[in-house]
Amino acid sequence: MKKCAGFLIALMVLLVASMGHANGDLHPAGCSVDNAWIREAPPVARALAGFMTIRNPADTGQLLLGAESVVFEKIEMHRTVMEDGLAKMVRQETVEVPANGRVEFAPGGLHLMLINPGQRLKAGDTVRVTLKFKGGKRIPAEFTVRPADTPKHHH
Repeated sequence: MKKCAGFLIALMVLLVASMGHANGDLHPAGCSVDNAWIREAPPVARALAGFMTIRNPADTGQLLLGAESVVFEKIEMHRTVMEDGLAKMVRQETVEVPANGRVEFAPGGLHLMLINPGQRLKAGDTVRVTLKFKGGKRIPAEFTVRPADTPKHHH
């Protein structure tokens, strides 16, 4: 009887875990977001820049398809590249988060372009942004607004 009860409990735990996974409630393969922040901009700015680190401890890569937030009209992924001595932004349709690795969205490189904010964002404010991955997985992340003079490298 004890073996049967233990088996049923284990079966129920597996069933509940698989239901959460099927609904997309779990982060894809354990991906996580660290150091998520937005650079403060003047009140009239129509676009802001968002930065973060995405970590993927899994043995398979994850494909980031984009992001969304109720605070912004739209969000695009961009990479800053130097071309003929000038910085140029190139839109990225997807970003690969490598297996057992990470991707840095940082000033001067990859970043989220947060377009047409619906409200003025000041240093200290927080904004929820949801990252969208291939396969329908989503990761909500809290981005903190930092002063414009924030150094490029925060640890």
